[in-house]
Amino acid sequence: MVRTTQLVAVGMGVALPLVHADVYKMCKDNKCQDCPVGLTNAGTGYPNCVTYDSDTVFFNSDYPGSGGGGWRPYFDIPKLDPGCKLIVKSPANTDLPGCGYMIASFSQPACAVLNLEKSFMLQFCCGNGDCSAAGASKMRRSAKFGGKYGLGEPLDIEAASGGMYSLVLRDANGTEITPTQVGAPPVAARREPSKPNADHPTPLADRGPKAKRSCDDGSWRADDGKAEYTRPADNTQIVARGVAGPGSVEITSTRSQSFTTSMNIGFADILSLGVGFEMTESVSDSTAHSFTVLEGQSGDVGFTSYMLCTAGSGRCNDGQVRGEICTPKVVKQGDDEVLDGIYGLIIHS
Repeated sequence: MVRTTQLVAVGMGVALPLVHADVYKMCKDNKCQDCPVGLTNAGTGYPNCVTYDSDTVFFNSDYPGSGGGGWRPYFDIPKLDPGCKLIVKSPANTDLPGCGYMIASFSQPACAVLNLEKSFMLQFCCGNGDCSAAGASKMRRSAKFGGKYGLGEPLDIEAASGGMYSLVLRDANGTEITPTQVGAPPVAARREPSKPNADHPTPLADRGPKAKRSCDDGSWRADDGKAEYTRPADNTQIVARGVAGPGSVEITSTRSQSFTTSMNIGFADILSLGVGFEMTESVSDSTAHSFTVLEGQSGDVGFTSYMLCTAGSGRCNDGQVRGEICTPKVVKQGDDEVLDGIYGLIIHS
């Protein structure tokens, strides 16, 4: 039995602009003709993150599988209203910034294949206000590619780390498919220092100057279970543009990441606090990396670095400070140290 589902967009109690029911579809073929999963949008009041288990949604539907235990549906996207976008994120989880990694942003008609991992979510937004909500505009280009946007400037993909409306799945009878998670993304109140100069990137593991410190030495106390953990950075860097499969692309552009903190303190202050692991002010890495693009896929390659973090409290200027501190995570690769992170294809129309 094939399950037919409808996708309903809900959020903030505000109805979304409607085209008509079942105009968005998830299909099995590259012509977008065999499409048992239908998508529609309306609006009624969910928080801005609704994630799904891929197996639950595509159960017994004969969709092609993808690496990592996910699925490979083709998205049939018709003409959207001006300024509107359909956003796809996978994997997705309410613990991740923006509740997931953006793998596609559609604003024009398309029949595009996507690799959905074991979890995913979809969002719909219209206008810069909605599409930039909840910490959006976090995409940034590598300096090598330049173009209209420079390092640290937002791309057109404005719902990369958040969005105003999440999409809810319903079956053919109108019964809502139970989401895996429903909730808001982590609060992104982190302060990131200015980016390294694009023409003179900071070398790998370069410490900043030890300026005058205002925090008490060794006063950092981590919260229970938060002494040391890893999470993805809040921003994604575009490291290759206009790639198409099948084939592989060699990534040689510089990836860079700076420390972040949710507190109003500087890097020298963090060194004084003593977080329990080595802090690095900024990391840049141009080690070559090979990325595979599957047949029928095209778009940009994004890189999201991993951050080594701690959350807790310390003393600065005779008072308590509380929040999160993160440093770029590096790993050994042969004799070298490289910036750790995840690469992914970002499809957009």
